Amino acid sequence: MKIAFFLTAALLAAGPARAQDEALKVQQAFNAVAEAARPAVVSIRVLREEVERVIEPEFYFGYMVPVEKQYRYETGGLGSGVIVDPKGLVLTNEHVVSGADRIQVILLGPDGKPQTYLASLAASDQRLDLAVLKIKGKSGEVFPYLKFAAGPARVGDWAIAVGYPFGFRQTMTSGIVSATDVSMRIQGRRYARLLQTDAAINQGNSGGPLLNLKGEISGINSAIFSPSGAFAGMGFAIPAAEARRAYEDFLGLKPARRGWLGTVLVKVDANTAARFGLPAGALVNRVVPGSPAALARLKRGDIITSFDGEEVGDDADLLSFIYSRKPGDKVELGYFRSGAEKKAQATLGAQPGASGGDFDY
Repeated sequence: MKIAFFLTAALLAAGPARAQDEALKVQQAFNAVAEAARPAVVSIRVLREEVERVIEPEFYFGYMVPVEKQYRYETGGLGSGVIVDPKGLVLTNEHVVSGADRIQVILLGPDGKPQTYLASLAASDQRLDLAVLKIKGKSGEVFPYLKFAAGPARVGDWAIAVGYPFGFRQTMTSGIVSATDVSMRIQGRRYARLLQTDAAINQGNSGGPLLNLKGEISGINSAIFSPSGAFAGMGFAIPAAEARRAYEDFLGLKPARRGWLGTVLVKVDANTAARFGLPAGALVNRVVPGSPAALARLKRGDIITSFDGEEVGDDADLLSFIYSRKPGDKVELGYFRSGAEKKAQATLGAQPGASGGDFDY
């Protein structure tokens, strides 16, 4: 409401006629985004088969005999996604499709009626919380799709979230990009370098796109922060550059470009840290000779506590930060050694292949 008020005030200050023209242009831009997004943003329904083992009594000749029985049943999950290739490739969150036994993708046809397809999981990455699905369409079938934004989103840009909240019909909400480069942990999952928006994002929006006024993908909606579990004005999206990079890595369109530090890590949890008077962080168990970590003079026993000013709570945090960077990126590491806090500069390398050893990143 505040955005609409200030926008209206600014337009009126420019004169009634011009204000009307400019308001019409903004309205038409939103309408165009809605039209482009309608067939390309999909609802994802996930079915998982669960098995429950129960001990039940059975009676033979008056004697009770405990027998283990198995009951199979299906549970479902809901999310959103966006088609990014006319061949029917859908980008969504990994947590939307994790553990799926069957995946359905529902899109709106030209007549506005829902069309249901089966889909397969083409690739996924839990650390990035991204996955690619392949729609099982007819041979040669072409699907509507949206393009990635060419440049990064900036604070103040319009942000349009499209998806299927709570499993309802396709919904479009708007706001602005509130912040960039946000790092946080939500439900045990570490996210790095997110976009923050006040466009309404709720359960079921996960995996849907955050669009700009050109109808391009600025990000993939992934999480909300809310004390109540409902939208509270703070939604978060994986930036388009990161989503596109992961998509290209998944499909082998370009060589994988993930950062690498060259360490074997051990988690230092809060209990261990408190018991031994240590800070929480990622404990270096081994440094790979010649690696960026070795060149930064890290040693076995160091506890890495920060990464470019962001707090490192455990090994998963550090791996997430490293994984979101490219080879050649320069980073500052804070670490604890012999009772003192120290700093080191490191230039990340490229991740070695499978033969690279037992190190993490």
